[in-house]
Amino acid sequence: MPRVFILAVLAALLSAAPAQARLIKEMQVTRTGKITVAPEGSASVYRLMLESNKMIVVGDREFFPPATRAALDQAAERKLTVEVAGHLLIFNDQAPVFSLPLTKVDVKGLDMRQAQAPSVEHASGQAEQPHASGDPEPFKAAKLKFNSAVTLGQALDGYAFFTSRSWRVLEPNKAEFRGEVDLGSINELDSRYVERLRSKDLRDTFKSLTFVATINLRHGGTADCPDPSIEAILLDGTKERMVWKDPPTYYWERIYQNRKIKFDYFLSKAAMNPKYGKGAGQPLQ
Repeated sequence: MPRVFILAVLAALLSAAPAQARLIKEMQVTRTGKITVAPEGSASVYRLMLESNKMIVVGDREFFPPATRAALDQAAERKLTVEVAGHLLIFNDQAPVFSLPLTKVDVKGLDMRQAQAPSVEHASGQAEQPHASGDPEPFKAAKLKFNSAVTLGQALDGYAFFTSRSWRVLEPNKAEFRGEVDLGSINELDSRYVERLRSKDLRDTFKSLTFVATINLRHGGTADCPDPSIEAILLDGTKERMVWKDPPTYYWERIYQNRKIKFDYFLSKAAMNPKYGKGAGQPLQ
């Protein structure tokens, strides 16, 4: 009898446990409030505080471009009013969250044009174009400090998971490298979120995943690369960007070791989108 009683109690507790998070509504909204920065696990997230202590999670601090991050940090420190517009996801048992990228982030009292604009504009209103001419060979021959045995060109040309590579010389000592990731190479063994997508072929979800790096030449044939990133474009044209901060050499280490880069952030976002995924409430296989 005691054993039967204990099993009955356990069954009752399990049946009373909260259900797994489930997406119940999504919509385009504009919300205004004060920004706070709060720890969430090992990350720091921006929260938009509304009336009656309600909040919306705006996103992981590290997912924002440097200019936008600096503006939001100022808004949090100075308690400025922030207006955020974008795609809002509402779950059954957690705070609403904006899905990135946001359509608009406006901090009252700050000039957000530099944070929002992807390119520098001349007084004429036309976007400044990078130098059309320029030899990328000096950049390819340079070496990063964390690995002085292999040149950048050797590492990038030898990386097996790029389908194309391109260089643009922006200034005499600055160039941009873009490497298109082979979407067909990413499978269920690389990420648990592939199982949550409607199609296991990522070409049915993404237009592209691109490694983007700005290379700055230094003296002595060395180079540095602040904030290399991955840019993702979904089939509907939605764009997202991620800079991996810890460790800061993560992308380069993967490339130099000829190992696949992890794309869990983008895959998890796609899995929550009804267009491409099965939603947050589906159990992992």
